[in-house]
Amino acid sequence: MFVAVVALLGPPQAGAHLRSGVLAVDYLADVSPPEARVRAALVARVYESDLALGLTARSGHSVVVFGYLGEPLARLSSAGVVVNRASPTAASAGLLRLQPRGSTLIWHDSRLRGLRPGVSRRKWSVPLLVDGRRVPLTGELWRVHPPSEWLWLAFGLPFTLATALLLLVRRTDWTRRASVAFGLGGGAGMIATGLGFALDSYAGGGRWIELANELALALAGIAVIVRGSGNVRAFAGGALGLLALSVGLTKLPVLLHGAVLSVWPAASARIAVALSIWAGGAATALGLLTFEDVLQKGETRLR
Repeated sequence: MFVAVVALLGPPQAGAHLRSGVLAVDYLADVSPPEARVRAALVARVYESDLALGLTARSGHSVVVFGYLGEPLARLSSAGVVVNRASPTAASAGLLRLQPRGSTLIWHDSRLRGLRPGVSRRKWSVPLLVDGRRVPLTGELWRVHPPSEWLWLAFGLPFTLATALLLLVRRTDWTRRASVAFGLGGGAGMIATGLGFALDSYAGGGRWIELANELALALAGIAVIVRGSGNVRAFAGGALGLLALSVGLTKLPVLLHGAVLSVWPAASARIAVALSIWAGGAATALGLLTFEDVLQKGETRLR
């Protein structure tokens, strides 16, 4: 209900842009600051998640957007948004299927897309008619290179080595403690990751549902760790690690693309994802090792 009320309070708009589940992207774009007269007439932004262009006409002003062939694409004013149904650009951008409301238009414009191989940055321009005056809306589009995959493999090396050592030594007390420690570490990374994406302006309601589920399961695992003893704590640490590993693997795009759509800085968001994967994987392995030891010793009850 709260989400629905918030959605209704937002400004009405027309466009092909929706909040998405995108975690990371390879390209970003911005809008160059227009002159004062233009700023007084409109608000422009580029959405990071899909490079959609959004224009809003301020009260008392009118804005005409021109298409790829120089034809009028749409008119924005206090009276609303009117899309030119004869415009080839409107057809290619999918605007003919929309029912405009309000004074905002959001669409995917090909002038904000595409960088040739070897080109890392270029300018874009969309012609406008603002209060009867022809002006260009400009900005830049650039490629964001991801960090090396080797960095995140190296991040997991300590977790891998520690797990391998414990598998060789097979000291029950060490294995139990490590399973709990790694499980808690993976759970912390998972919660930090979920919170960062849920708070981002591009996140949909599904992100909050995911975070609530992850938090509930994590708290349940922590409660068992706190109240349990011996093998029970190790099993809970392994289960928490398995949850963190599973969630972390769904966030792999964060490690493979250049720009991360999280409220945390990109490096922090990537560390949280890597922690949930590597610590979660270590906890899972050690929890399974404890379970195997219990079966081998023929224990009939948990200590």
